[in-house]
Amino acid sequence: MNDDEYGSQLLSPLRGEPAGPPAVDVVRAMREGRRMRRRRWWTGGSALAALLAAGLTGGLLVANREPEPSPIRPAACTAAALPIGKHRDVEVTGADPSGAWIVGTSAYKEGGPTPTSILVWHNGELVTDLKPAGLRKGSDGVRMADVNASGVAVGGNTDGYPDPYVIEGGKIRKLAGGPGEADAINDAGVIVGKAGPPNQERPVRWASPDADPVPLPLQDDPLSVRSTVTGITPDGTVFGTINWKAYLWRPDGTHGYLETPAVEGRRVNGFTPMVQREGWLYGALHTAAPGSKTPPLPPNGRAEVYRYELTTGAWQKVTDDWKQAQLAGAGPEGENPLQAEPKIYVGQSVLDLPPLAPPAPLPASAPAGLSPGGSRVDFLSDDARVAAGTATDFRGKLSDRRSVPVIWRCR
Repeated sequence: MNDDEYGSQLLSPLRGEPAGPPAVDVVRAMREGRRMRRRRWWTGGSALAALLAAGLTGGLLVANREPEPSPIRPAACTAAALPIGKHRDVEVTGADPSGAWIVGTSAYKEGGPTPTSILVWHNGELVTDLKPAGLRKGSDGVRMADVNASGVAVGGNTDGYPDPYVIEGGKIRKLAGGPGEADAINDAGVIVGKAGPPNQERPVRWASPDADPVPLPLQDDPLSVRSTVTGITPDGTVFGTINWKAYLWRPDGTHGYLETPAVEGRRVNGFTPMVQREGWLYGALHTAAPGSKTPPLPPNGRAEVYRYELTTGAWQKVTDDWKQAQLAGAGPEGENPLQAEPKIYVGQSVLDLPPLAPPAPLPASAPAGLSPGGSRVDFLSDDARVAAGTATDFRGKLSDRRSVPVIWRCR
């Protein structure tokens, strides 16, 4: 047999049509390929040297690298009001990573605090509208902070004596462990927050909605820390702050303060983590000019939006003007700015969202400097196809402020 005959015989099985569906998931293969490309960069000598030269207490590493292209932005989005039943004033407070589940709360009524109601939407439809029983006298109700892909929502009341709550199957109950707050839940059902009496809380983790809270380890004396727990990633990484400095708890048990990147010509006061998406932790890097008298802790100094890649330790600057767009989470000053034409960061680019309706003009009696209203974007799905937030304006008089929950669908 000569070479031509051997080659023809070798390729003969490819002449027919393949049997059954293809065995290769092309989309998944492309996604994994992009991940491997990033990993190969980090195996190079210069990256390895950077990793060895930089460190984070608890074993986490930090380095800088050139930005990669941002995810593809949707071409267009549409805005619609979410149904609110008999309520007049409702705002969005959280959503799951896909945007299928959204949680919100009715706002306070004029004339004094009254217990608010909790609303849960699934695929844009209102499926739960409830008010917890047994609240303390004068309580303003329970606010859900987060929800996962199974529709399990977590949150707490805000009357000065907080308790952590969970909603499952349309029913609400307290989590085990006594006073505290539940701040976030991932799709595996792991809940994170804080437990303990007021001014003595410490970060904790519930392995499931039926579990007891387990304290998260700390480097500092737990009796002397001021802590916040912001979120939990799909793999179980918890992020928040300890004594105003960013802190990470990894699934492998390592934990520690997040080492911040250097900024040429400015003193770095710290990083406030706010939201996690697609493996990146977004937040505000607070900087002050050398010699500045501002305290060297956030939120002092100028806020610039940065993101940190959890798997590689890479930092990327998103913008030096955090008010340019929104982060789909609490902003550097505690809340996102209301925007007449809302914008949101998708990777390192900005996505324009249409307003539900143009804000009404302010009443003549409005004090100078008061915002006429606008939209706040509280959530963006991992694929950037669903966003949710709240549109606020004034109708007729200052006491007639109205908040409407909004869903944006993009393509």
